Amino acid sequence: MSNTWRSIALAFHSQPIPQSLQVLLACVSEADRLEWAYEESLETSFYAKACGSYMPFMQTAMSCYMSLTEKGQASITDRLDSYRNTCSSVAGTNFSQNQIWDIWRNGTQFLQDPQQDVNVVGQRLSAPVQLSKSAISATYRYYYYTFYNLTAAFDFNLVINGSVLVLVLFAIWARYTRCNGKFVRTARSKFLVPALFDTTHHTESRPLPFYKVLLPTRGDAVALTIFLLTNAAISLYNFQVVSSNVDTKFFFLVRCVANRCGGLAFGLIPLTVLLAGRNNPLLKLTGVPYSNLIFFHKWAARTMTLYAFVHSLLWTVYVVVRLKESFWFFFFDFGYWRWGVWATLAALGLIFHSIHSIKARQYEIFLTIHIVLALVFIVGCLKHCATFGWLGWIYLAIGFWAWDRATRLWRLFFNFGGYRNAYARCISAQEELFQITVPHVESKRFQFFPGCYGFLYFLGRKWFWQSHPFTLMCGKDNLEVIVRAKKGLTRELFETLPHDGTKAPLRIAIEGPYGHEAPLALHDNALLITSGAGLPGPLSYLSKAADRMDEAGNYTFVWIVPTEAFLASMQNTFTSISEKIRIQGAKRRIKIHIYVTRPQQNDAFAEDWWPKEIQVHRYKPDVGELVSEFCKSAIGSIGVVSCANPGLDDKIRHYVAGHIMHHEGRIDYYDELQVW
Repeated sequence: MSNTWRSIALAFHSQPIPQSLQVLLACVSEADRLEWAYEESLETSFYAKACGSYMPFMQTAMSCYMSLTEKGQASITDRLDSYRNTCSSVAGTNFSQNQIWDIWRNGTQFLQDPQQDVNVVGQRLSAPVQLSKSAISATYRYYYYTFYNLTAAFDFNLVINGSVLVLVLFAIWARYTRCNGKFVRTARSKFLVPALFDTTHHTESRPLPFYKVLLPTRGDAVALTIFLLTNAAISLYNFQVVSSNVDTKFFFLVRCVANRCGGLAFGLIPLTVLLAGRNNPLLKLTGVPYSNLIFFHKWAARTMTLYAFVHSLLWTVYVVVRLKESFWFFFFDFGYWRWGVWATLAALGLIFHSIHSIKARQYEIFLTIHIVLALVFIVGCLKHCATFGWLGWIYLAIGFWAWDRATRLWRLFFNFGGYRNAYARCISAQEELFQITVPHVESKRFQFFPGCYGFLYFLGRKWFWQSHPFTLMCGKDNLEVIVRAKKGLTRELFETLPHDGTKAPLRIAIEGPYGHEAPLALHDNALLITSGAGLPGPLSYLSKAADRMDEAGNYTFVWIVPTEAFLASMQNTFTSISEKIRIQGAKRRIKIHIYVTRPQQNDAFAEDWWPKEIQVHRYKPDVGELVSEFCKSAIGSIGVVSCANPGLDDKIRHYVAGHIMHHEGRIDYYDELQVW
């Protein structure tokens, strides 16, 4: 079993270079600087002269080897055996113990000091030489730290990924804990729940006139800061500066940084792929929304790309400036170099084309390019490290990707049943809203829950292989989706629908259900706030609460809608919920408030269908006041669910975070809006 684990561990980094080989490499490098009375063929290996093909050179290297290894506890016999075994592994020689002893003893008798016995400059040597101890020590340290930065990157990757594991464990604890002490309330109110800058989470921010971004919550920013600081500390830790005959201090440092960055880049590839997956196990473990993990996916990818870029850039500098070789010579003659270049360019392309401004404008094109570049990157990494090692990280990343794809297919074809008949109808031409209904969905396989969402595939449409996320509603045995026409496919579908509400047939498949159900049953009070097409999630929570009127808990539902047209289209749903609320002797109290912000001047919609349980207001509400009144009047714990437009959703988060500090009961905020 130990050999199995060792083999697995070795797959995640380069083959370790034994210390004995590092010492021999240093000795051969220093001895090679002298002129020897020996002509070697082009086929001769680097270690041949040190392992018997030219005895004076071998005795010089042996003297150097014995000098560098004398600080240890090993005896002379052990050190000579180490030299013999090293030569056997790198040059295929087969000296006996007696032979190696005789060669060493003979060499010590004729060992010369180049500064006293011979004039090295212009003279070809035919006798063993005593190399400078300071020179061979510096050269050994040069090779030691060069290989150290390559192999130690594996340990550093364990630290970086271990820090991510600690953050995940904290998120799991935060999800299930009910702690509500003053310190916890302060931390959640000030450092975890709010947006980074008041109301700028889902709302696009413009740090530059032409550049739009989505900013994280403060909790996400804290986690990101820990991740980045860990990477910064690891990437800068323990760099030695060595001056030797091999290289200057500068180029030595170039090699060390390049080696370390290359290894660190590979260690982040599995994490990057894992965080992008829809079936990421971290979603279920932590309860963190998918959009938040996409945020961390972006930063893991950016950090990985930075490492890869530095690795590629520094090796290019070393080859072009230090070795004075052509970049294109290496590109066309060395496959590992060529594929490394392609992988780095693909990673840079993935980063720059994933800018929010570009992605939000043409998501369908973005997704196609993203997948193609990701494939180029993975293939490039496999080819680049085919002989160096580190492939374990790539195989792990491929495993995460394959698991996600297989699970997606399972959800698509087993849970939902593949492509099915559905229909769409326009519910508000003015607000450009339409509804998609999939009848007769088997609930045992497709297990609907409030707040769940699915990715819809539309057969017979352009980009038919692409999927689009929508929050789902359940009506009897039907699945329903409310869609606002934006750009691309949703705009194309809306423009094909009659505006009189006539149904149009579709063939669709739904990959899902995804998401988390907010544990509102744990709270004494629940506030559900939504606006416009964000209705499905909060409405599903309301419907479930109305089905369980014999349970405790006070619910307030707030829907902010532009006009009565959308409200009228939901008549049957709200009428059904109102009938359940009327049950006599119910423990649960439910209030429903609907705010029409742009009421029609000539209202053609009858108001007599509105049940008395629904209070309709014809003005734009003060959301801050709504949240404040609810929190102040509530006794016990509070759960707030919101799914509104980005600006309103960010305001709700801001107001709820402020009340977390002062309310005696615990307040939890569940954000159902996802933007990525």
